Amino acid sequence: MVHEYQNLRRVYLGIAIGLFIILVARLAYLQIFSWDTYYRESERNRVRDVVIEAPRGLLLDRNGEIMVDNRPAYSVSVIPYEFLESQSATSLLASILNESSVELVKAVRKEKIGNFSAVKVKRHIDFSVLSSIEEYRLDLPGVFYAVDSKRYYPAGIRAPHLFGYLSEITRDELSQVEDREYRMGDLIGKNGIEIIYEPYLRGQSGVKYIEVDVLGREVRELPELAGSSPQSGKNLYMTIDADVQRYLEKAMEGKRGAAVVLDPSNGEVLAIMSKPDYDPEIFSNPLTPEIWSALINNEEHPLYNRACQSLYPPGSIYKLVLAAAGLETGLIDLEETVTCYGSYRLGRRQFKCWKEKGHGEVNLLDAIQQSCNVYFYKKGLDVGLANWSKFSRFFRFGSKTGIDLPNEGSGLVPDAVYFDAKYGVKKWTRGLTLNLAVGQGELLTTPLQMAYFAMIVGNEGTAFRPHLVRKIEDPNTGESIEPGRERRQIVGISKSTYRTIKQGMYLVVNGPHGTGRASWVRGLNVCGKTGTAQNPHGNSHAWFIGFAPKDNPKIAFCVMVENGGGGGAVAAPIARGILTTYFRDNQLALGQ
Repeated sequence: MVHEYQNLRRVYLGIAIGLFIILVARLAYLQIFSWDTYYRESERNRVRDVVIEAPRGLLLDRNGEIMVDNRPAYSVSVIPYEFLESQSATSLLASILNESSVELVKAVRKEKIGNFSAVKVKRHIDFSVLSSIEEYRLDLPGVFYAVDSKRYYPAGIRAPHLFGYLSEITRDELSQVEDREYRMGDLIGKNGIEIIYEPYLRGQSGVKYIEVDVLGREVRELPELAGSSPQSGKNLYMTIDADVQRYLEKAMEGKRGAAVVLDPSNGEVLAIMSKPDYDPEIFSNPLTPEIWSALINNEEHPLYNRACQSLYPPGSIYKLVLAAAGLETGLIDLEETVTCYGSYRLGRRQFKCWKEKGHGEVNLLDAIQQSCNVYFYKKGLDVGLANWSKFSRFFRFGSKTGIDLPNEGSGLVPDAVYFDAKYGVKKWTRGLTLNLAVGQGELLTTPLQMAYFAMIVGNEGTAFRPHLVRKIEDPNTGESIEPGRERRQIVGISKSTYRTIKQGMYLVVNGPHGTGRASWVRGLNVCGKTGTAQNPHGNSHAWFIGFAPKDNPKIAFCVMVENGGGGGAVAAPIARGILTTYFRDNQLALGQ
């Protein structure tokens, strides 16, 4: 019996010694071999790094007027590990934010990436919320607020399709961006200039270190730990003329349509607008599902950029392309006349001219000045579809201009291959060619492409890629870069052809029977072309393109009003306002 007791005692003693050795070994491992790892982990629990967001770069017009600026705003963030451990904290914060605690916890769990990575739960809080968080700071472990910035627009220019907007980065976007400094809750450009120039506009965030207690409450800032100051994003000096942009927004208020104004000497976009639009301040504040739903379901489609996305038949403006094709191929003689009786008969169909009683005897310049359909019906058949489509592409119709805005449309230049595919081989008629000759039918263009065409004609074959930024300046160093301009030379059209077309456009505005006389400006040799494009869904679209002065033009433009009616009556007066505003503000001499 005694022997068995001694054996049992030895067993228990061996187990105790073994456990003691294990504990000592584990203690040695933790305190000696893994000291560095656990020290860093304890420091991570004690020290919180607070990211200081960098101010986003400003958008200024060509003369230095600030169009898009930043305003300070406060946001609330939480550290999931500390915040979710306290049920009282979640209930209290939900009450302060006037939200459901269940939804708040669900949102934090959905957005969190790690237990110690901050999750932004509310943007742009008001002063009362900020005061409550400060008052109950000791009861809100893991909760802190920080200064953010939001966009505002001091120049009185809306231009949401130009500027774009900011929104919180999504998980998909976070996985795609190359810049690892992005975090959930960060704002990122989602449209317009804000998305195209995101890498420049976004600054570099700073960081400061805060000591927290065991409950995650802030104790003090730790200046001894070297943080970093935020570096502002780069400022964009844009090509936009703020006065012309403001004029266009006022002139087009209550209308649907678009306008584009270019500097023909370098391709700079002086103004670009699309109506209807929306107030960009909507996206400067937290966007509710109700507001977003109202925008995307609006029958007026205010989110759509009509200047470079929407496709329209250009109407009579496109007669200039047919004129160029005919002159270059020798199929149009400058002096040859056509008699217009008010309509043109092809087979059993009558194709009407806009002037019911007809224009009488007209040559090419008369036909351009008076926009005679019958002349171009006949010459469209003479020139033919193949030549028409070839010269259309010479002017880069059917192709994007390459403007630095997202989602630009290419348009459509139909040809025989297109019609064969749509209607069947040899199953389409020459009547389609007549429609195309006057800018109707399947032909589709954007207002931007039409302004680009006006630049080409004004420069007699020289064009530049339309662009919106003149200079990118670093406010931290004062250094700047200027994006290069892309020069393009249009081939296949002679100087004499351009000069004939320019003379016709001059007569449109200045001639006794010109359809665009409403764009006339005293002392300025304006060249233009009206267009009234039929629309099966309502009234005709009103077009007007042009440039001024006639030689060495300083400005080229396109105005398009959806369902506006006649181009000469509706679009041309708006173009006149563009010209007077630009030449007055820039103190340019009128006439040449």
